Amino acid sequence: MSDIVISGYYGLGNSGDEALLKSIVSDLRKISPDVTVTALSGNAQMTERKYNIATVGRFNVFSVFRELKKAKMLISGGGTLIQDATSTKSLLYYLGIIYLAKKLGLKIMLYANGLGPIKDKNVKLVEKVLNKADVITLRENISLDEIKRCNITKPEIHITADPAFNLVPSSEERLASLMEKFNIPQDKPLIAVSVREWQGLKECFAEQIASVLDNMCEKGYFPVFVPMQLSSDLNISLEIANKMQHRSSIVDEEIEVSDMLGIIGKSDIACGMRLHMLIFASVMKIPMAGIVYDPKIKGFMDYMGQTTYVELDNFSQKEFFDALVYCHENKSEMKNILSQNFDSFKKKADENAKLAVKLLKS
Repeated sequence: MSDIVISGYYGLGNSGDEALLKSIVSDLRKISPDVTVTALSGNAQMTERKYNIATVGRFNVFSVFRELKKAKMLISGGGTLIQDATSTKSLLYYLGIIYLAKKLGLKIMLYANGLGPIKDKNVKLVEKVLNKADVITLRENISLDEIKRCNITKPEIHITADPAFNLVPSSEERLASLMEKFNIPQDKPLIAVSVREWQGLKECFAEQIASVLDNMCEKGYFPVFVPMQLSSDLNISLEIANKMQHRSSIVDEEIEVSDMLGIIGKSDIACGMRLHMLIFASVMKIPMAGIVYDPKIKGFMDYMGQTTYVELDNFSQKEFFDALVYCHENKSEMKNILSQNFDSFKKKADENAKLAVKLLKS
């Protein structure tokens, strides 16, 4: 029996979501060391081993029901779970877990969620289910707009920050070993790159990114591709690397979240599509440029006060290169801004666990 069941996109090889679970569990235990947690995971054995928590298979209906029936509280999150851009099926899964938990009498918290986009046809369903929650914390302002659009008024709502702001990188010794393993030079300025497969990618996208990175190489940078989810990021990373005229490195196997954080922290600039690449860069105070394939990217960049992003729908090779050049030329200023804001966002991230434990004990 666990006090809290955590529902999210765990055990499926996405570094951003693994970072969230690691942070949530760690932050809860800092405040309430005796709290017991069960996570719903796509790879229960791996998740149990990595985070020292109980787990059940996320699609094992009987096990999920049994765990919810014994628990006191459901945490849904973090991440962008309540959205239908991936599929309505995904939305129904997470809403279904929340609905079942409430039927069984659990307290409900959406923990540092991004919310949306949600199609008009699904707004009423989201409204009905999320108004059953007790507490909702959001990781940026754009999600609050979606909350209002869906007429979610009954829960206690707070804007906090992503739990990843409480993560720490691996040791210098460990990072040196990893950089040697992945042929990442330690005597050149590095640019960390995150790309992913996406339905809106044009055929010329890989060639455009390769050209931009070659231009950055001419300025002395060495690109390091950091796939945040190997299954969807590695092939396109390899495609871009193969189209480049200059050398690059690819982190071509799964590594721990703290390792990834450290490698990004060794970079001078970070860029790309994955939200948690940009979040990890923020945590490590690394200037960044984003490619907005989803509203959550723009929402996060705006929340962090960063203007260096371009839209995927109207992707401009020149605009993306200009954004990277801006990061290069204003590196010190951007690092200072990120450093000045870090303590504020870390405190906001801490609020998530404080509110969760308060709800659990109320």
